[in-house]
This record gives sequence, structure tokens and C-alpha cells, in this order.
Amino acid sequence: MGDLRETTLTGLTWSAIGQFATQALRFVLSVALARLLTPKDFGLVGMIIVFTGFAGLFSELGFGAAIIQREEIEESHLSSIFWLNVVSGLILTGIVFGVAPLIATFYNEPRLKLLTMLISANFFIGSLNTVQTAVLRRSMDFRKLAIIETIAMAIAGGLAITLAFIGFGVWSLAWQMLISTSVGVIIMWRVTDWKPQFCFNKKAVKELVGFSSNFLGFNVFNYWVRNSDDLLIGKFIGSTGLGIYTRAYSIMLLPLRQISTTVGQVMFPSLSRIQQDKERVKQIYLRAISVIALITFPMMLGLLVIADSFVIALLGPKWIEVIPILQIMCMLGLVQSLVTTLGWIYTSQGRTDWFFRWSVVAGALLILSILIGIWIGTIMAVAICYVLMSGVILLYPAFAIPGKLINMTFSEVAHSVSGEFACAVLMASGVWLLGTILPSEWPHWTNLLVKVPFGAFFYIMLIHIFKLKAYIEVRELLWKQWRIHFDLKQRL
Repeated sequence: MGDLRETTLTGLTWSAIGQFATQALRFVLSVALARLLTPKDFGLVGMIIVFTGFAGLFSELGFGAAIIQREEIEESHLSSIFWLNVVSGLILTGIVFGVAPLIATFYNEPRLKLLTMLISANFFIGSLNTVQTAVLRRSMDFRKLAIIETIAMAIAGGLAITLAFIGFGVWSLAWQMLISTSVGVIIMWRVTDWKPQFCFNKKAVKELVGFSSNFLGFNVFNYWVRNSDDLLIGKFIGSTGLGIYTRAYSIMLLPLRQISTTVGQVMFPSLSRIQQDKERVKQIYLRAISVIALITFPMMLGLLVIADSFVIALLGPKWIEVIPILQIMCMLGLVQSLVTTLGWIYTSQGRTDWFFRWSVVAGALLILSILIGIWIGTIMAVAICYVLMSGVILLYPAFAIPGKLINMTFSEVAHSVSGEFACAVLMASGVWLLGTILPSEWPHWTNLLVKVPFGAFFYIMLIHIFKLKAYIEVRELLWKQWRIHFDLKQRL
């Protein structure tokens, strides 16, 4: 038990470092590129990603998660899956390259043809390190993963900004994707010990198919649900509208990737190790989501009340239409920061079949909500309909169904994050009131420099006064990690 706790805490620390570095870097790069490029440029790439992202699901075939979840893994499993992924990646590159003209025709955007052909190479390149990544996650070696991802993103982002600056336009975004994947593969092969053997064992593959097929089925269906808004907006509203929508959505996702992904990378392998102890899994899960809420709730509600200054100061006046969409997306972010964790329960308990079935029902309803928004005819309508369906109608069953696997009720979930929500609402209200008394002639940068520190200080004061359990646990974790680091430096 002690070993699992220490391994999990160490994994969380490195996962947090990696996520903070990559998300901070991603934010800086996105701001720089948004200044240099136009909403139409981002919209064009968004159109391609709808299709290439879907194809990318098949390059990994769900076997990465199966490698992590399986209690005993052998060399025959790893090498067989590696070669299967490589073949899959090569086939997908050929398929996407071949259908590039059809994608361009679908959107009536001729420039998409060559862009898609270039991006298609990503599938083969990315297939070369999927097993190594799964091996590192299984062993909870998040230090190497953090270093690899940060270096790859920094190199690719720097080159993309250079290309955008000298006039490559939308091509700079395409090359950023390709370079990031290539650099990640090169570094992964240099720093990891595992290398594939020249063997393929059908029996080993079949042993993982049960888990991976359901997991892949969920990912495939869920992908189209999550991207149907981009697909339909791009088709019926246009690339500029899609660029505005995707910018708002990606800004909202930044805190979620920062926190939920950080914890999720560690919790899946950690919970898989104790999958038989239902009560312990439940308690760890509830503690984890309370920590996530402690950080994401104030980020989302704080961003909601400073959205106007945030967008204009960082992205510029040409992105002003992002503001109302971003504010709606912040409400979605509150829910998504917790809903994204439900996969830990399904996968750690080996019930990807439940996961897939729920995705079919929920996904059909989400697509219906998006179609209603498209029928109304505005980006705002799509965002509102999506938030109402995801954040209100589907909220209870989303938690109640997987909760049965670990004897967890919806009321336990609500109770575990209630304190964090109350403090975040009070903080956001305080920031909003502050904004009403600040001079209207102040520039947006000045508003941010006043509101953000005030909001952070006010929130920390609230959670300290009310002694939220998650706050105390995070504080103790940080203190412990600092002491470990300090003691190590003393010995050296």
C-alpha cells in the first residue's frame, strides 16, 4: 500500500510538472500564432483534424490502454502490438492521403487537399512510439514523458512561429503537428530501454483484444460526438466561424488538460493495480476529483468573468467574437473537468463494454443537441445546446452508471466537490464586482493584471478559511515533495 502511494505521488508530481510545462508552452504558442494568423487559418486546420483525428484512433487500436490495464504483460504482447500499430499507421497514412481530395470537396476548400496530404504522414510517424509511451505510463515513469513532450512541443512551436512570421500562413500549423510528432518519436527511442523484437504472436494480441476493442469502440464513437460540432460548423457555417468556435473551445480546454490529464495519466494505472478493492477505488476517486475541482472550478468561473479582457488583450480585437462563446464554454468546462475522469472507473475495472454502451446513448443525444444548434443557425446556438445537454441533462446518469461499479452514488460525488464549487462562485462574484468599480478607460491588460491576482488571493483565502479537505491534502503533498527534494539536495 505504501509503495503504491509513493509511486502515485511521485507520478502525480512529474505528471503535474509535465502538464504545467506543456500547457503553459501550448498557451504561449497559441497566443503567438493567433496574433500571426487568422481565424480562417485555424478553421482550415480544424476541418482537417476532424477527419485525421478520427483516423488516428485506429493507429493505436486501443492497445495502449490494454497494455496499461493488464495485470501481467509479456514481451510477446508488446512486440506484437508494436508491429500491428506500425502496419496500421502505414495503412492510415495511405488512406488519408488518398481521400484528401474528398475532404477538400466536402468542405469546398481546395487548399485542404495538399494540407491533408502533408498531415497524413503523422499516422505512420506516430505509430512508432505508441507502445513505448504505454510502457512508460504503465510503469508510471512520467518524468520521461514530461521531458519528451515538452521538448517536442517547444521545437515544433518555435518552428511554427518562425514559419508563420515569414508568411507560411496555415502551413505553419500543419508543419507544427508533423514536427512535434517526429521529434517526440526520435527522443522516445533514445531515452526508453524497451525496443521491439522481430516477432508477432496472434495469441498475445487476442489476449488484449477484449479490452482494446471495447475501448476503441468507445473512442471511435466518442470522437465523432466530440467533433460533430466542428464538422457541422465547418460544413454549414464556414471556416471563419469554425476558427472562432475552436479558439473558444481550446482556451476552455487548457485548464482541463492541465489538471484532469495530469491526474488521469497517473490514476488509471494506479487504480488498475487495486481494481479488486472497490471501496478503496471509490475513496481514491472521490479524493482525486475534489482535488481537480479545487483547481479547475476557480479557473473556469474566473475565466468566465474576465473573458472580454482575456481575449482582447491576448489574442487581439480580431478575435472579439470568441468572447461570448468562451463564456458559455466555461460553464461546460466545470462539468467536463469531472466527466473526463469517469473513464478511470470504467477502464480500471475492465468494463470498457459499459463504457462503449454509455457512449452510444450519450453521444446520440449530444449530436442531437448540436444539430438543433446548427438548425437555429449560429455558433452561439450550437454552444448553448451542447452545454445544456452535456452539463445538465446527461450529468446525473454520467456519474450514476459507472458509480455502480464501485458502489458510488451521485450524491457522494456532489458532496465531494460542493465546497470547491461554493468557494469558486464566491471568488468569481468578487472579481465581477471588482470589475464594476474599475475605471472603464483602463486597457484590458491592466484589468487582467488587477483582476487575476485579486481572484487568486481571494480564492486561496476562502479555501484556507473554510479548510477544504482537498486544499489541505494538496498543501501537505506539496510540502512533502518539497521536503523530499530539499533532503535530496542536502545529501548531494
